[in-house]
Amino acid sequence: MPSLDDFPDEIIRHVLWFVSPEDNLGVIQPLSRRFYHLGNEALLWRHYCRISFTYWHPDHDIENKFTAIPSSVAWKSLWITRKRSTTKVSRLLDGILSTKVGQLRKLQQICLLGYDAKDYLLEQCHVDESAEDVLARRYYANSALDSIHRGIAVDVWSKYQSNPLSTRGLDRALGAFDMFVLHDQPQDLDYISRSFDDLAERFRREVPGLEDMSTREKALALVRWLRANNLTGMHDPDRNYRNLRNCLIGHALSEDQHPSLPLISSAIFCCVAERLGMTSACCSFPTHAHATVFAPPGMTLDGVEEDNPNAELESMFLDPFGSDEEVTLLDLRMKLAEFGWTQTADAFLKASPVVVIVQRAAQNIKGAHAEIHNTTDNEGRVSEMKRLRTGHPDLNLEAAYYSSMWADLLTKRTSSLHWDANLNSFLNRFALSWSEDAWIVEKYLVPLYDAFVNGQPQQRQRDGWESVHEILAMLRNLDNRRPTVSRRYTEEIRTRVRYKIGQVFKHKRYGYIGIINGWDAAGTASLPPHYHAGEETDDEIISPNGSYLPRPVKTFYTCLRPTVDRLRVSQDNMEIITDPSLIPETLFYLAGKFFKRFDRDTCTFVSNLKEYYPDD
Repeated sequence: MPSLDDFPDEIIRHVLWFVSPEDNLGVIQPLSRRFYHLGNEALLWRHYCRISFTYWHPDHDIENKFTAIPSSVAWKSLWITRKRSTTKVSRLLDGILSTKVGQLRKLQQICLLGYDAKDYLLEQCHVDESAEDVLARRYYANSALDSIHRGIAVDVWSKYQSNPLSTRGLDRALGAFDMFVLHDQPQDLDYISRSFDDLAERFRREVPGLEDMSTREKALALVRWLRANNLTGMHDPDRNYRNLRNCLIGHALSEDQHPSLPLISSAIFCCVAERLGMTSACCSFPTHAHATVFAPPGMTLDGVEEDNPNAELESMFLDPFGSDEEVTLLDLRMKLAEFGWTQTADAFLKASPVVVIVQRAAQNIKGAHAEIHNTTDNEGRVSEMKRLRTGHPDLNLEAAYYSSMWADLLTKRTSSLHWDANLNSFLNRFALSWSEDAWIVEKYLVPLYDAFVNGQPQQRQRDGWESVHEILAMLRNLDNRRPTVSRRYTEEIRTRVRYKIGQVFKHKRYGYIGIINGWDAAGTASLPPHYHAGEETDDEIISPNGSYLPRPVKTFYTCLRPTVDRLRVSQDNMEIITDPSLIPETLFYLAGKFFKRFDRDTCTFVSNLKEYYPDD
């Protein structure tokens, strides 16, 4: 009877490409010295690395490794390193789901692995509904993945602190905003860069005679091509201008209609133009950004040799958002005069550094955020304004606003007296809604904060929401705090606390849907302090003679609702619901922070808070 030893090496090599790397290591290689050598060949392990992992931390320099000679890279060791990272992420995620103690620390350990954790996290983001802890697993996998994406974005912006006048890297600097709402989608920074590469290559194919054109002719051909292919501008600006997606360059590239604000349209032009060999930059003209294109050194825009080699480079202006034609300098000066800017007009007619464009993009996002919140009379319109390609609209809106706050802090110089103008507001949002980003704050914001504080001519004591160090210390203390157990020991407590963790209710007065995630039978006094910012308080009772009577002991619960997870509600204001169709979709996602899964038969969420409420 023939055995494997009878097959030639070529056949064995071919078969091994269909054997899992785990079976190769554990089953094939131990068979014999021959199989050990065949199972260790570099070409095979390069193949394993390709099929096993999609995303890689930049430190691996994987693209260059894949194009190198296979024997020059330790592919097997690299695969084992990545496999160990995946095992570590799996262990940490299981630990996060098993106890609330140390959750933040474990999340940060996952996030520090960067894209080496992404493949496994994506699997967990889409874990099957049959999983016993499906909601919790999806929620924390998404939280870690989102934080990794935000860390990448912040890293991009942080580099401009040492090079604030740079006009390079515009595609990634604007794409960083998309990373805050990327979630499980593929349109990351590498996708954005590849998209611009593809557009430039497509333009070369579709526009004949490009190499014979002058710079002016090339620029005009490009702006007309972009507009003809609907890659800039937007449909019905009067109605759609403040849509959130128009502020995001990644969405502009990937959406079917490619809608974008003037700033993003100009950036799209500039990024493609740079790949075609032109020198181009955005011009932060008031109210409506433009693109500017410069002649090559020693030449004019029309391809004529410049008489004066030391002359300032000739430039032209374009409006990729709204026009196929060149915008004259006279037109722009006249507009500035209409605005009343004459003394410093030239500042608006120069190429803007990337940090200026990023700051302006941040302001556009804040403008969209404000407009959406101020549009209260048209629910359908608001829904359309918030719509992105994926994720929950309300959460995306807040994440986008959070990105604008990060951008302000990272791209403004700490030598500015007003660098900390929005620091209090940022730290509040970070601590209450994005605490998993503590590793980002510690790595990127703390050095800037210290530089700012130490650089002040008159230093003062900073504490509370003014101190980055105090907020981080508070989060660490909360993360390490041992659970305070609440039990239904007595009949009095069981009678007073009628509802249980995981029950869904409708607020009798305000009408929102929420989930109970905590309770206290003795009023609000023993609720955690960070729950005291809710909508309800214990009622004072005043006697006929004006003196205060002892307030009655009420039962209060803490609850989760679509926009906040730290809200207290009186039992008297709760109406328990039993129809799952009444529960907002966003609530199912957020529920994973406190609950394992949803039981449709009982219309309750299965608690993951047994450490705190073992009887519920």
